[in-house]
Amino acid sequence: MTDRPYSRSEYNRALIANALLDPFAVVLLAVMLVAGFLLGAIAILAPAGLVLYGAAAARAYLDEDVAQGVLERERGKRRATLERGGPRVNPASLAPAIGGLLAGALQREGRIRDAVERAELPYTEVLDEVDRFVRALEGTAARAQLLYEALAESPPAQVEARLAEVQGAGDPGRSELAGALTGQVTVLRRMERQLQAFYDQMEKILVELDTVRGNLVSVSASTDAASSQQLAADVRGLREEVGALAEGMSEAYEQPGR
Repeated sequence: MTDRPYSRSEYNRALIANALLDPFAVVLLAVMLVAGFLLGAIAILAPAGLVLYGAAAARAYLDEDVAQGVLERERGKRRATLERGGPRVNPASLAPAIGGLLAGALQREGRIRDAVERAELPYTEVLDEVDRFVRALEGTAARAQLLYEALAESPPAQVEARLAEVQGAGDPGRSELAGALTGQVTVLRRMERQLQAFYDQMEKILVELDTVRGNLVSVSASTDAASSQQLAADVRGLREEVGALAEGMSEAYEQPGR
């Protein structure tokens, strides 16, 4: 299965497939065909069986309880696929500032999911995007943790103080050490900026997740496809922001000091 969102058309196809394989409809058709063969009236009972089969399948397709069951089943399949992508990140395993932001995002994810499920909205596409967004966010938080740990091990201020001490000694023999410390300060300050960007962007994202939930609640009386697609696009935009943020933090390690 690809990583693209689960669309309403796919959901509709799942409903059709479920209706065509409805046990009652299949058994009814089989009984009519067997009776036709046994009674020598296949020309009459086969068409009648197909009509009854179609009616039973249509009943299954239109049944709200059956549709909800199909929706839950497909959601479960999609979530299982996403969860196979790798281990989840526990906010408690991260630094308090980072873990708190991730926990806030997970809390909002739960609220969005609850809003969709309580309103019985067929917004599987939105939930898929939320799942992918949270996965991307967890990966970004893990990168932020690496920055946090590196900065905690080598605080930029301490390295700058050591650089000033070496430069102040005026010893030509320590010029290479001074150069190495200068490069380290450059990298550490860049990492510091990237970590601060994570904090700032995360605060913005939490606000926007609240907005997504508010929009879900406001359209809870509608199952319009355009509403679902717009909300999914909103979450997709957040995921792209998180991806760009993660790339920036990776560059803090990969780029040479300058």
